[in-house]
Amino acid sequence: MKRLSVLVMILFVSACSDGQTEQSEADSQEETASTEEQSDDELTELEKENEELRKELAEREKEEAEENAASEADKAEDSEDETASQNDPDDSEKSAAVEEETAELAVQEFTMEEQQEMTQHFYDWAIERAEIGNMAVTNMYFSHGAAGRGDWYAMTPDGEVQTQNQDNPGFDHFDIHAVGGVAFYQPASGDFGEDANAPVPSTAEGYSRLALPDTNIHKYMLADNGVVYELIGKREQMSFSSGFGEYDDEGTYGEFPPGVEFEISGDQDAQQEWKRILGMYQR
Repeated sequence: MKRLSVLVMILFVSACSDGQTEQSEADSQEETASTEEQSDDELTELEKENEELRKELAEREKEEAEENAASEADKAEDSEDETASQNDPDDSEKSAAVEEETAELAVQEFTMEEQQEMTQHFYDWAIERAEIGNMAVTNMYFSHGAAGRGDWYAMTPDGEVQTQNQDNPGFDHFDIHAVGGVAFYQPASGDFGEDANAPVPSTAEGYSRLALPDTNIHKYMLADNGVVYELIGKREQMSFSSGFGEYDDEGTYGEFPPGVEFEISGDQDAQQEWKRILGMYQR
């Protein structure tokens, strides 16, 4: 009986031991599976991070390549600009050339006789030009009736041009001065060039008896800066004083401004001829 009890105890212990062993193996397998699952998750996260890093690196390489290409293009453009500047004058050189040309025609105060001679030279040249264009020309481009004691002037893109000096405000007040001028028109007489048979108009009449109705008058003002300025207007609206204003008796702006502005004439032949004539009288 005693031996049987011992045997039963051994079997019970053995069964318990087997049960513990099976549970331990199950727990171990579960832990291993959990570990493997955790490792798989970690690998997935690492792969995602690596993929993001690869994309970021690729973007950086692309940006650097674009920056390098732009830098090379800028260098090539700078090189072309430098080459072009060596072959052609740059803006500063062109400006210097213009200033040099202007310096050759320095502003100076001409005598009345010199002004009349220069205007006559241009008028003689303009006669032939008028004949070619089936027009007539007169040196009566500016005149006025009774007025005050202020200087007369015209407005241009280059500023005021003194037309008549009465010392209010005086010659030195103006940077540009008119030497003389002419006017082109369609002659009522039919005589082109020098309108020898034209009536001598009064200031009040203006161009009314000289030019055909509904035609334009072209005033050319010859300035001492070497530029020919032009004013175009209908015969019915153009008088000898059109385009000109007057300072008041104290040499300040008065009640009679020019009203309209002369433009730089697009007649390049006239521009060149006037520069040639003006250069003959430079001292």
